[in-house]
Amino acid sequence: MTQELRSASWLATLSCDEVPPHTQALLREGRELIIVAAYRQAYALFMRASQQAHEAGHLAGEAQALALLSYAAGNLGHNEEAIETAMLATQLADIGQDPLVSLMVLNYLGVALLWNGSHDGAEAVLTQAYDDALHHGRPGVVWQPHINRCLNEAYRAVTLRQLERQRPDASRLRRLIDDFDASAEALGKVDVPASLMQQGVLQWLRALAEGWQHGAAAAEPLVQASEAMAARMPEVRLLQAMQPWLRCEMALLSDAAPAALHAARQMHASCLRIEHQPLQRIALLLSSELHEQQGQAGEALACLRLLQRGEHQIRQVSMHHRRSVAALHFELRQHKQEVQHLRSNALQLKRLSMEDPLTGLLNRRGMELLLAEALARRPEDGSALYLSVVDVDRFKSVNDRFSHQVGDQVLRVLAELFQQSLRGQDLAARWGGDEFVLAFWAPDDEQAAAVGERLKRAVAAYPWGMLATGLCVSVSLGLTRSRGEDSLDSLLLRSDLGMYAEKRQQPA
Repeated sequence: MTQELRSASWLATLSCDEVPPHTQALLREGRELIIVAAYRQAYALFMRASQQAHEAGHLAGEAQALALLSYAAGNLGHNEEAIETAMLATQLADIGQDPLVSLMVLNYLGVALLWNGSHDGAEAVLTQAYDDALHHGRPGVVWQPHINRCLNEAYRAVTLRQLERQRPDASRLRRLIDDFDASAEALGKVDVPASLMQQGVLQWLRALAEGWQHGAAAAEPLVQASEAMAARMPEVRLLQAMQPWLRCEMALLSDAAPAALHAARQMHASCLRIEHQPLQRIALLLSSELHEQQGQAGEALACLRLLQRGEHQIRQVSMHHRRSVAALHFELRQHKQEVQHLRSNALQLKRLSMEDPLTGLLNRRGMELLLAEALARRPEDGSALYLSVVDVDRFKSVNDRFSHQVGDQVLRVLAELFQQSLRGQDLAARWGGDEFVLAFWAPDDEQAAAVGERLKRAVAAYPWGMLATGLCVSVSLGLTRSRGEDSLDSLLLRSDLGMYAEKRQQPA
């Protein structure tokens, strides 16, 4: 296999440098099997790779393996499994926060939706993948989602013809191809151009669009060019299997039913050899429709029965693998719950480490952290930070006369009064013992002093006698305004000295 095909971006191959070597080897071997359309063998390798990465706890490796597993499953016809696996891969990629892995996963989710016939969903996902790829351009990454958008549009047109007998409308497919050509010209100067394999698929799409738009005769040169490109890549068996489909479409446009039926049978035989179930399905539906047109009801019914039998077998095989995917979904949900629980515990521990257990105010550690942030802040309204160290007057006598339990109640009530008097952005902390620290913003010294007086009045007005008969509580505080050169220590020291100066002025 040539290096050109080995690195083909038809698989949106991304770098796996950080994936464990044993998993990386499985992914590399599986990708090469995909190129030669050995989907069942590739499926087994990608399943092993996803399990290895899962056991190793490597999210990026598991997401990549699951994305490739989804692609193989979709080609084998396990549509529900392919979509579920791709969705699981997107969740893992989101957790891993690797944009390139997320890009790869989105592309394969789009392919899974495409073969499932969910064309609007595929278009939305593939468009997002292409837009994201423009921001993370790498060799091959940009082209892949857009080519899949074109393929999705072609499959949509065929589906509408089968379900509603609508003649394929090539206008949208033509616009997407033109957009691709414009992007290729613009990005070709800074990115690696589309690979040989991608060019082969794109040539096939150009021939199909030309035939639908202008007829088989006009498309014949493009059809021959597509067949020539496929002949140059015999190992790309999917591209070989798509050529009879193209010939069938051209024969349908020329009303050459026998030639179309012959091509549909060739297509089915080729897709049967490579076990590409979505293309097998298209071939059988085309054959059934052509038999019906020629009045061959028995043969038409036989094609539909063969299709039904194959889909029944696929559902039976797929059930086992879907149980594995369901188990991975359950583990992922548990992982998310564990992460959320750990985050919640971390936040609670952080809160507890900064909280005084008696009063519920900030403790000394929390006060120092938040005050340091407040000192660095410069409000736009020009207000200044004021600090007040608050001390309970004669608190030792409260403990000695009324008990330490009453003393603790006094501290809790004071904490409530401080919180009620301050605003949301202000701080109240227990510095230690019976000392508190209050920090708030005010426009000038006069209004800051008013805050201090309001706090003292609130303390004096509280009915302390409800806690213990004869109990009376007052506080002293030292108020100071922060200065540009202040550190936290200098600010606290100045306020502390002011508090003691006020306490000395009290009567004995």
